[in-house]
Amino acid sequence: MAENTTMTTGTGLDRRKFLTVLGATGAGAALTGCSTDRVAKLIPYGTQTEDQVPGIPTWYASTCTECSAGCGLHVKTREGRAIKLEGNPDHPVNAGKLCHRGQAGLQGLYNPARIKGPMKKSGAGFAEITWDEGIKLLADQVKAAGGAFAVVSGGPRGTFEQLLRAFAQQAGGSVTKYEPFDHEPVRLAHQAVFGRDEVPVVDFAKANYILSFGADFLETWGSPLEQQRGFAASHGFDDAAKGMAKHVYVGPRLSLTAANADEWLSTTPGAEAAVALAVARHVAEAKGADAGIRSALATYTAEWAAKESGLTAKQVDEVAEGFAKAKAPVAVAGGIGAQYANAVELCSAVAVLNAVAGAIGTTVRFGQDAVQGDGAAAILALGAKMASGGVKVALVHEANPVYALPKSTGFAAAFAKVPFKVYTGQFMDETAAACDLLLPNHHALERWDDVEPRAGVQGLLQPVMEPVFKTRHTGDVLLAAGKAAGYALPDAADFHAHLEKTWKARLGGGDPEGAWREALAKGGRYAAAPASPALRANPAAIKYTAPAKAAEGEYVLLATPSSLLHDGRGTNKPWLLENPDPVTKMTWRPAIEVHPDTAKLFDARNGEIIRVETAAGAIEAPVVLYPGIAPGVLSMPLGWGHTAYGEFAKDRGANATDVLAVAKDAKFVAYAGQSVKVIKTRGYQKLARTEGTPRQLGRHIAEAMPAAHAAKGLSVKESYLELGGHTHDINPEWEDKAIEGWYETQKEMRVYGEGNNYAGEHPAWGMAVDLSKCTGCSSCVTACYAENNLPWVGEEQVLRGREMSWMRIERYWEGGEGGKALEARFVPVMCQHCENAPCEPVCPVYAAYHTTDGLNGQVYNRCVGTRYCSNNCPYKVRYFNWRAYNRWAWPEPMQLQLNPEVTVRGRGVMEKCTFCIQRIRQAQHDARLEDRKLKDGDVVTACAQACPADAIVFGDMNDPESRVRKIKATNARRYHILEEINVKPAVTYLAKVVNVDPAHLAEGGHA
Repeated sequence: MAENTTMTTGTGLDRRKFLTVLGATGAGAALTGCSTDRVAKLIPYGTQTEDQVPGIPTWYASTCTECSAGCGLHVKTREGRAIKLEGNPDHPVNAGKLCHRGQAGLQGLYNPARIKGPMKKSGAGFAEITWDEGIKLLADQVKAAGGAFAVVSGGPRGTFEQLLRAFAQQAGGSVTKYEPFDHEPVRLAHQAVFGRDEVPVVDFAKANYILSFGADFLETWGSPLEQQRGFAASHGFDDAAKGMAKHVYVGPRLSLTAANADEWLSTTPGAEAAVALAVARHVAEAKGADAGIRSALATYTAEWAAKESGLTAKQVDEVAEGFAKAKAPVAVAGGIGAQYANAVELCSAVAVLNAVAGAIGTTVRFGQDAVQGDGAAAILALGAKMASGGVKVALVHEANPVYALPKSTGFAAAFAKVPFKVYTGQFMDETAAACDLLLPNHHALERWDDVEPRAGVQGLLQPVMEPVFKTRHTGDVLLAAGKAAGYALPDAADFHAHLEKTWKARLGGGDPEGAWREALAKGGRYAAAPASPALRANPAAIKYTAPAKAAEGEYVLLATPSSLLHDGRGTNKPWLLENPDPVTKMTWRPAIEVHPDTAKLFDARNGEIIRVETAAGAIEAPVVLYPGIAPGVLSMPLGWGHTAYGEFAKDRGANATDVLAVAKDAKFVAYAGQSVKVIKTRGYQKLARTEGTPRQLGRHIAEAMPAAHAAKGLSVKESYLELGGHTHDINPEWEDKAIEGWYETQKEMRVYGEGNNYAGEHPAWGMAVDLSKCTGCSSCVTACYAENNLPWVGEEQVLRGREMSWMRIERYWEGGEGGKALEARFVPVMCQHCENAPCEPVCPVYAAYHTTDGLNGQVYNRCVGTRYCSNNCPYKVRYFNWRAYNRWAWPEPMQLQLNPEVTVRGRGVMEKCTFCIQRIRQAQHDARLEDRKLKDGDVVTACAQACPADAIVFGDMNDPESRVRKIKATNARRYHILEEINVKPAVTYLAKVVNVDPAHLAEGGHA
């Protein structure tokens, strides 16, 4: 019997959108346990469309709009509804990969907080109106404004933006593009140094020395997924001949990017610029830079930088020498978490450093026009105009400045003074709640559109399903309103026709229709990027202003971006809320990160609520003790504290921007460096964290070795012996077994093929995870949620120690005490599909069993929930479904995202990773229909497909040519977690490689 997944929405039942259960036809029929009294009906097709075959997925190419990077999508639909998002392999930005925010785009499409249709302000709330009424009201109000009309747009650059600007121009108004994380200091610095108002594109794949001054390029800086791909290519260890890049991070907080560095140099907040200038001075001298540049840098010595930053002169010199000797170095700066008052000086210093190092035109490329917004100065100037009464009608499109801009800017108060305000976004957020007319836009997966994130990359969007609600494309709204107002706009029946006409003219050629369809199939048009121009640095841009120190008895606050929530646009998606922050492991709420030594100064412990005050305002939040932050510094994640934006986001924590003091004429928002008072409230809030034991305790879970040892082909054990055993507290009993030959016996067990239990006609499915490439980004976790119908359990259940994620990212600390540097290690852990699985013999109903192809299977309908298997699992990767999560984890219409190929589990059963068995069986069926054998790469699990770093490899261990077999059989870095218990896991890990001097490791300096 099929689990109820009722499909009723505000638009009624529709066969293209709402069929979740079919007859037993086609691949992937839905199978589910009966744990509810509500039963879905089988609804047959009346008239079947050409591109929809029951049980067979239909794929569409599109473009992700969850951030400004513009990654390409392949959207999987079943029976007229989108159920999974994947990366487009043809797209130059993401090359088939997709980050956690992109994966969670489905929860934006089906989000219950979306505005269901046009509405008009009525008293304290809103009343529904018709689209004709809404369009007429917009046209009348804009026309009556007499040119006192302003538009704030957070939408991407493309054809729609051109239409929006044309509409505003006809109305006598203007458009201000607003992107909260637009990195204005980078642009301002490059304007000063090179005369180019631009954010360059950084090619991390070509770099062999990466130096970051606070730029979180694996999180929100630049194009994170593309940069993560490049970082994995250069910094991931593949072989000795290729080598690996060195990554050094300079800044007071261990962010996810810093956690993936070989060396983290914790500095005085705001003094990163001093280190950059000292490094630039050394490189300029070593490279024989222009005399003017060398003269301007002459006073910035390593000794001076050491006094400013809190580092040692030796540390500064080592970085400078390494950067100068590198063949392809690159330095980056300007991340939101390092956006101090002197951020432009920092970015200018880094721009000069790249210039003298020869990185411009190689690893740093200008001329690709990657700017997305007009900057904070533009939006603040518009706010001043609103406050003075210069704006009569304001239209806000896909932006939330009322929430994102700090209160001290006064933008929210100025916006309230505008007589008539229109919102054309999708969600009932803070800006929408402050408007008078709501004309909701289609979601990106429901509309025609295009995106141009940078020169040479033009992505197309197409509707993959009918609209979930009674929304309308804002392009259609503008065309209709413009016609009613008598404006001269493009002559097109709707925006689709306008977009198609524009693209056909752009594509040219003898067959515009064919070219248009080809572009749709590919997801856009991708051309070679223009050549980077030759640039000359301006010595006059080299300046340094010492950062303001915290007042007596106060602390320095960093408002840092969230890798999961971005600037807050992801806070209404449960997948992102429950996915723990990679470094703090916090879920569902924010906390103020405090170093344990700092916490002692005001006697705070985990969960104690403190009040942080400035002249601009105050916020309250619990403390989380975090060793990855400098003493005397507090850090608060951005993206929380919504007062609207739906039930998932509303009233969840505090907004860190509320305490930021920003001048009305500021050129950018200084998110970092604010001096704050700390007051204890005597309140307490239990932290919803999924962190287990933060230390490995000698269990060899997250192995690591220096690059020099990996280059020599040493095994993990041999690397230990080479270092004298000082990198770990090796279990003496384990050590004895290793010396007696036990370790060598285990190595033989890893080689699958002849002699293993699965030799013969059946495959033996296995996985390999390369920890030298894994960054802990958690894309794999969200992909698993989306693919396998995993329910989110909510903050209350996490507080009880319950979670349902089938795979998790473990984060372990090394060092950080006794003068040793702190290091983070990330390990993705899922069901290990053990050959000698301890969970199987203890199951009284044979729900846990072994398949003929080596999988540890789980029969949900047979499980009676004894949890013996969970007790016996050494990896703790089996999760008990304590509640009927399937009844409430998908509030209407979020149930539409469910994958019909995967069971929706009920209360009282064990859940776990299945190696995406539905994908395995589908690939086997396809191969059988094509009368061929499975090829390596035919089966790709959801986690492997999403991983931006390509750290996860899946395949048949019985296939001598498979990647996974070769890794398991020949890679010297291979090991199994807890391999001494002899459960023979099918998941092999490759030890992390750290690019530091082995002597440094042996001294205990890094690990």
